[in-house]
Formats: sequence, structure tokens, C-alpha cells
Amino acid sequence: MTASLAMNYWTDKWDLHEDVCPCDVHFNEWVADQGLKNKTIFHFGTGTHHVVGIEQSRNGSKNSVLAITASIEEYEAYIKLVSTNSAVAKSYIAYFGDIYLTNPRLLPEFDIVTMVHLCEFFFPNTASPEYGGMTDRQVLDLFTDKTRAGGYLIFYRNSMGSERTAEILPVWEKEKPVERVADFKTLIVYKKK
Repeated sequence: MTASLAMNYWTDKWDLHEDVCPCDVHFNEWVADQGLKNKTIFHFGTGTHHVVGIEQSRNGSKNSVLAITASIEEYEAYIKLVSTNSAVAKSYIAYFGDIYLTNPRLLPEFDIVTMVHLCEFFFPNTASPEYGGMTDRQVLDLFTDKTRAGGYLIFYRNSMGSERTAEILPVWEKEKPVERVADFKTLIVYKKK
């Protein structure tokens, strides 16, 4: 296997530290604040803490979460979590992969999509013909299309990719049926029309 065909993955992990990456905690608080129940959620980036999946499985909301991680350590933490907690396993699935390689045919529609790590994991070869990945804008468009009308897309104002995301969002807003509806702590909330 050549290096250009190996999957790009993150060689680090995100532990839960409110001052480092509070977006997952704030997302759970936003869901509670909105009283959202029985929703399907796509979450971009799990962290080793898996706080979104854990909280949504135990808060009585009956929300279901599908999440992606490109970190081997975060995925191993998920396996340990669900192998000892069947309640979490029932409503939270995390998978290991590169979001830039997402096959739209394998995704359902979602009520809520977190794009809190948009523009953080793009590698120099991601959009090359050999690797076959999407650009950040194409990832955003794909998940916008997979968000139900009336659903939400959530961004993190303080992400490592926030400057690039801030460049993408104004154009995306004009081209897709979305509107910015709120700011919640470190989150930017859009609603699909």
C-alpha cells in the first residue's frame, strides 16, 4: 500500500477539558435548553470522553447519535465504553473513519448535525484524485443535504479550523437553504429551511 492510499487519521485524542474543547458540553446543554427529543444526531468528532453520546443516551431525550472519529485512541475508548454499557450502545454509535471519505449513500437523514470540527482535519492529499476525499465545503454540503428541513447544523466558534470555517459559512449561507438562528455559548446554530 502506498502512502497516498493509506487513510488519513488523527494521531492525537481529545480528552474532556472544558477550557480546551467545550463544544461537546455546550452542545449537550443546547439540546437540553431547546428540549429536543427523539432526534437523530450526527456528531463530527467524539473525543475519548464521548460526552455527547453518553449524555444523549442517559438524559431521557431518546435522541440517537451517530458519530465519527479519525482518532484510533478515541475509537478504542468507544469500544471500551459500549462493551461495558449496553444502554449507551443502544443509542450511540461511533465509527472510525475519515469524514472526507464519507459515502452519502451510507448516511440516513439527521435532525441535528454538528460540524464543530469542520476545517480541522484536511490533509494536503485529501482532495487529490488518488485519495479521493472531499473538500471542507463539500463535506458541509453533504451533511447539509442530509439534514432534514427544520433541522439544525451546529458549528464551534473556537475550533482549530474556525478561521477557515468563517470563510466558508457566508458563501454556504447564500447557496443552501439555511439561516443562522442563534449563538449558544461557543456554538453557532443554523437551521435548515
